[in-house]
Amino acid sequence: MIPNPAITEAFEDWLKAQILQLSVDTLKSNAVTCTACGEILGTYIIDYKGDRFRLSLEQAYAFLKFIQEN
Repeated sequence: MIPNPAITEAFEDWLKAQILQLSVDTLKSNAVTCTACGEILGTYIIDYKGDRFRLSLEQAYAFLKFIQEN
């Protein structure tokens, strides 16, 4: 079964908004997120504690939540 494209698009929009908010919230933890990269390259680049991560939309959300909660 193929999901309804409107639901999928709404979920992706919500997820992008969450990543944008989390990237602001995690700045105090020295995490810098390239939110434009997700729009241009399809992945997000997150610099955190001297390491650089290139993550998918879903992985970026999870990683930023991890940083926020730890």
